Amino acid sequence: MEQVKISQVAKILGVSLNSVYRKVKQNETKLNDELIKTNGVTYVTKEGIEILRGLFAKLNPSESATNKEDSSISCLKEIIANQQKTLDSLIARQSEERARADAIIMKLTQDVGKVQKLLEERKPEAVIEKTFAEVKPKVNPREKKVNNPLAGKTWYQKLWIEIFEPWKLREQQPY
Repeated sequence: MEQVKISQVAKILGVSLNSVYRKVKQNETKLNDELIKTNGVTYVTKEGIEILRGLFAKLNPSESATNKEDSSISCLKEIIANQQKTLDSLIARQSEERARADAIIMKLTQDVGKVQKLLEERKPEAVIEKTFAEVKPKVNPREKKVNNPLAGKTWYQKLWIEIFEPWKLREQQPY
């Protein structure tokens, strides 16, 4: 006769430890011969486990072994169906984006062709070659370039320069 602890019975039946103790206490008359107490530890025989399984099945008849399997299978089927819907929507969205990208690429390809034709038809401008001597302006070294520090200034800026910064006016006078 094999004996199993109450905690192991709870794991076997898939219920909490408190639920097993509660069922044992409620059904002591049925389980009297199937319970063995040794050194403060309660053990249950295999027959006692089957009786407890039956008691828990009566509590939740939908959670019997076959019903649990059926419910888990239906739950898994539902999960797979939801994932399939998600995958289908992602594939549809990806195909739309691909079609949009292809349309953009096609439009850009056509535009590049048009621009290329326009560039080929366009007459090239005559390139004017200038030598360095022609580009360089002629400067007379004896002439001193005169910049007027008052040009483009407001009246109060002109007044300020005349009163507080007269050296700027002296620079413009040739010697």
